[in-house]
Amino acid sequence: MVKNIAIVSLSSGTIGEAFAAHEVEIGIRRLKEYGLNVIMMPHAQKGIEYVKNHPEDRAKDLLQAFSDDSIDMILCAIGGDDTYRLLPYLFEHKELQKALNKKIFLGFSDTTVNHLMLHKLGLNTFYGQSFLADICEMDHEMLPYTATYFEELIRTGKIAKIEPSDVWYE
Repeated sequence: MVKNIAIVSLSSGTIGEAFAAHEVEIGIRRLKEYGLNVIMMPHAQKGIEYVKNHPEDRAKDLLQAFSDDSIDMILCAIGGDDTYRLLPYLFEHKELQKALNKKIFLGFSDTTVNHLMLHKLGLNTFYGQSFLADICEMDHEMLPYTATYFEELIRTGKIAKIEPSDVWYE
């Protein structure tokens, strides 16, 4: 079902930092192994300071990802602490409402604010994995529990039933 996946940095620019480059490389390779085309949105990898100081560009990336009919899924890079700063750029002139297309939106942590925004506009979203924390897992593969639900989501566009993990990682 999912063929093209857009990566957005709505809260933090961590994936644009040199110290995260090896993880980003793992994540992109892993997504490509699933047969996915990865589209890094224009400002997603501009780094922590740039992303922090330019909520208007983060909003542009989200609007562009929703507007692009070729994109099937929007995956948040990582959480953070200030995605609320996108609000004026998404709602002042109903920008998000106008751009909204039904597609998969996936992320967690600070992305909860984005989930609420999208819910208010009638879109069902998935609170779950992020690119950096889950897809870019530095082991040889993603954690099995994570992979199971991610694979179901990209294959079917939904998750039928969520079961708790029988393993706890620290």
